[in-house]
Amino acid sequence: MVSQATISPWAGLQSNFLDSRDAADQLRIFDLSARAAQTLYRWAARYPLIRRVRVWPLALSVAAGAPYSSVDALISTARLNLWVFTLDDLFDEERVPRAELMRRAERYRAIAHNLPTATARDSLAVALMEVRDDLARYPLFEALGREWAEALCGTIDGMTQEYEWRLRYRNDTAETLPSYEQYLIPGRYSVGGPPHVWAALITTNDPSTPQHLDHLRPMEQIASTCIRLANDLQSYSKELREGKINALLLLSRTYQRQGLPVDEAYRRAEARVRADMADGLAALAALQVSSVTQTKRPEAAIADIARFVCDFYTRHDYHTFVMGRTAETGG
Repeated sequence: MVSQATISPWAGLQSNFLDSRDAADQLRIFDLSARAAQTLYRWAARYPLIRRVRVWPLALSVAAGAPYSSVDALISTARLNLWVFTLDDLFDEERVPRAELMRRAERYRAIAHNLPTATARDSLAVALMEVRDDLARYPLFEALGREWAEALCGTIDGMTQEYEWRLRYRNDTAETLPSYEQYLIPGRYSVGGPPHVWAALITTNDPSTPQHLDHLRPMEQIASTCIRLANDLQSYSKELREGKINALLLLSRTYQRQGLPVDEAYRRAEARVRADMADGLAALAALQVSSVTQTKRPEAAIADIARFVCDFYTRHDYHTFVMGRTAETGG
């Protein structure tokens, strides 16, 4: 008898989000993912720092979040996500000296705003220029390009802030660490949510989008926060071993200072994070119901990327998941 895993196109992926879609939607998402991944693999191969293991799960994510988009539009969004993950690797793994890392961060901010800057011997700068030029082809970039650039700079700033906090934590100056609430402000940026959302809105190309930013900005903030919380739930054990700060770590420390034992403090922290994420997803659903854009696709793109990624992080991660194998570690 042929097992379900054998006949499933997802081959190892466990996803309540996808299971809730009908067969035709699932087939379209898989087809879009596969077609986008072919081009993304070739693009990533030109940039040695980009880890191609992430191509498939990112292609799947953008397709699940916006299955009505063209393959080209999904590729444009996924290229950005590959770039953000690669920058995160540089900050997390500390492969370059701090001074050089800060110089690169400033260079990438300039590229985001289309300002002149040197790119010699920095393949990631060249890749970002290509990402930006690609997004600039879309009609909505003129109206939303500044939102995207500021969101990407917010992600660079968020990674920089977390890098500094991590150094303090390792140097035993934990009293200078942020509160849970303070951490989530740069945290929703450092996870890459805001630049993804604005790229998705640009490529989704609903002409009414610029008239409804007051409705869409809160959705972006909530979606990005939910993705941060899901990431932290998934990666807590790994990041604890690596000496990195995390929402659960910060909450656990707070509860321990209030007198709770270590195990109970962690359980309380996990329950708080899960509750906050659930509340955020519920708020997104309510905002989506009250969609105001012409096609309602911008709201769907924001809500569905949060739903898919939060579900994905319950079993997998973007560092190790490949077709046919489930991940056991992550971040």
